[in-house]
Amino acid sequence: MKLIDKFNCFLIDLDGVVYVENSPIEGSVDTINHLVDIGKEVLFITNDPRSSPSEYTRKLRGLGLRVTEVDVITSAIAIANHIKTHTENSDKKNAYVVGSKALKKEIELAGLTLVDGEEAKEADYVILGGHPDFHYNELKLATLALRNGAEFFATSRDPAYPSSEGHVPATGAILAAIEVASGKKAVVAGKPEYIIFEEALARNKCSDKTNTAIIGDRMDTDILGGYSAGISTILSLSGSTKKEDIKISAIKPDFVINDLRDLLKEIDD
Repeated sequence: MKLIDKFNCFLIDLDGVVYVENSPIEGSVDTINHLVDIGKEVLFITNDPRSSPSEYTRKLRGLGLRVTEVDVITSAIAIANHIKTHTENSDKKNAYVVGSKALKKEIELAGLTLVDGEEAKEADYVILGGHPDFHYNELKLATLALRNGAEFFATSRDPAYPSSEGHVPATGAILAAIEVASGKKAVVAGKPEYIIFEEALARNKCSDKTNTAIIGDRMDTDILGGYSAGISTILSLSGSTKKEDIKISAIKPDFVINDLRDLLKEIDD
């Protein structure tokens, strides 16, 4: 049996599994297109809130993947939908958003009113997603709003992400600063937390957890998150994690592959 035959739904992380920055990982495009061709559900699931589903779709199509916007689930979408569905009268409340234009758009689509400046200090929610233009004044306004009683949400706790320069600060680094300054902990959407998995598992072919697997390159987010969500886990060694890291990790994946091409290889059933 091939690993590809064991599941109907694959939740696939992007950076480190499908591509690194703007370069596709060898074999990823052909393998994913094959999954689609044989009727598998493929969802791309990412903690990175900086881009919108349409932007991710354009990037993936540029690599040669046959993908639509509904196939992309970001932590920004997950946190926006969580607030909308789990918070009473969220459409009558306002939010101070520290993050990208894509995150702000998702929060607006969820029905919240965005505020800034002096109004931000009295916001009902502070919602954080990493972005490269983070400024001290954002830290200040978020801290004041939280100390005034705002509820706190964030897209992820990822401390860093891989780039051509090495690992550079991500949402978690900014989140740590705001949590220390405000004394409040955020409700987080991204892997390994369940909120983003809740969004993915609501899809038809992914609702049966026994037929769903996540493919990721990080033990502390992708693999731990899949384990906590009750789905199978496939670690790809094409990104952040190396084979020797598995031996010393308390988190163990169900399957290990070198890259997505290994989905097509025979395995011991």
